[in-house]
Amino acid sequence: MVYTCIPDFSGSRGQGYTAGPWASADVFGTPVPLTVKRYRLDPGARVRDIQLGRTEAMAYVIEGSGTALASPPDGEGEPFPLGTESVLWLSACDGLTLEAGPGRLDVLVAWSTGPAGGFAPLRKVFAAGELPHLTSTRDTRERLDLVTDDVPVGARTIRADRIIYHPGDTAAAHYHTDCHHVFCVLAGSGLLYTDGEANRLEAGMSALVGPGEEHWFRNDSGENFSFVEFWAPPPTGTVWTVEGDRCTWGPVGPAPAAPGA
Repeated sequence: MVYTCIPDFSGSRGQGYTAGPWASADVFGTPVPLTVKRYRLDPGARVRDIQLGRTEAMAYVIEGSGTALASPPDGEGEPFPLGTESVLWLSACDGLTLEAGPGRLDVLVAWSTGPAGGFAPLRKVFAAGELPHLTSTRDTRERLDLVTDDVPVGARTIRADRIIYHPGDTAAAHYHTDCHHVFCVLAGSGLLYTDGEANRLEAGMSALVGPGEEHWFRNDSGENFSFVEFWAPPPTGTVWTVEGDRCTWGPVGPAPAAPGA
């Protein structure tokens, strides 16, 4: 079965910003080895010491610009510049501080919830233009790789991309044999099919599909439908369930910014 949620991001965690959980075992009411939170900062606001548990983590900037300060296990924090659709990769990191620039900053922060330890410390930021941007060879979908084999961070527990479905786009039906698939909707509206049943997803919602569950998406609206999707852990097998129909991708160069929710 699919689990869906309409998170509340209006909770104040400090002066000048709001935050809330977007995906987690508590959000869905079932185990999932990943936590995702969303932070919306007013101009110049700061969120201090987001606890990451020293596993593997990433921050994806939905919109805006600012600075991130990553705290290593020992020593001083390291600053990184943030811009729209940039990705900050963090492994074996204790905490993260976010600070907005002169405009608002909207950030998704995700981290794996498996046992800590055994992760080589790495902090690296990628601007949007440095990330692989792909287009579907099946329809007109666009994909920006956030954490994949083609993003050189050596991720072991998280895989992620941002995908845009234009009106009428669909994915091929498939399932993953050994991972949880999490979706956090950025903008628009579309249908998530699981074992033939349609589930409406809209901006701000999240959804979870478990291992072995057949699923696919369709944008039945007149506007773009975009979301960040996670695999936790990265799948070792994907099964396409309709003979001759599968999703394949090709590179297209630098990515345009996806609209925020």
